[in-house]
Amino acid sequence: MQARFEGELNWIDPKLLVNENKFNKIESFFLGLGVVFNDLKGLILFQKMLLESYKKPKTNETTAHAGNYGGVLVQIEKLIASTIHEFFIFLEKNAEIFEESEFKQVLSRLSKFDAQFWHSMVAAANNNLSSVSNLLKAIVKVRSNIAFHYDHSGKILRNGYISRFFGKVKDNKNKYAYYSLGDSISDIRFYFSDAAVEESLFIATGKKPKEDSAGDESLEKYRRQIIETINVMSNTIAVLLKNYIQMRRNRPK
Repeated sequence: MQARFEGELNWIDPKLLVNENKFNKIESFFLGLGVVFNDLKGLILFQKMLLESYKKPKTNETTAHAGNYGGVLVQIEKLIASTIHEFFIFLEKNAEIFEESEFKQVLSRLSKFDAQFWHSMVAAANNNLSSVSNLLKAIVKVRSNIAFHYDHSGKILRNGYISRFFGKVKDNKNKYAYYSLGDSISDIRFYFSDAAVEESLFIATGKKPKEDSAGDESLEKYRRQIIETINVMSNTIAVLLKNYIQMRRNRPK
């Protein structure tokens, strides 16, 4: 039997969320905030599907399966980091929204923890790290050290490639630059590019280029932090949206 998505289906009159005839920046902000939540949820789902549907490779396994498994995992992590990066830009560009009375009313309904985490996300988006948790600092560190667009990533990927394949420590995974070719897309992958991305994440999270081994714990620590962070982040965004919808539903006609 195929799996089904769970969840209670609720509804609201569309005109209570967006005025068809008059632009409202609060409405546009919360519409965008919903997209951020959905994108993060989708990426978490993709990661879960990978981990639950495919056999985890053995340590130092060098096979097409291991390459695809690790490559897709790194790809999801890159997309998560990229989505959070775009979310921070979204927060930066909408700073004036946070001074609006309606937004302050929505924010006032949050628990102390959720409100504090929201303020931490806004601070992180503006690189004000003095009041930011270690979880968010890890994301800011990656954000500051990795280019998320193809046209800006060349130097970073090159440095990652050199660090992985020309470093002091050699193992089965970096002895050769691996790839797979075939007659269909499912049979093709360029693992050496995945390795460059993964190594870039290593470096962004604290690894010294060409020095530490590919088994360095810095990336594993980052992976744990990123999952914990997006879960808390997603919950805070969801609570904001829930309160916003309730206020919009109940406001005077």
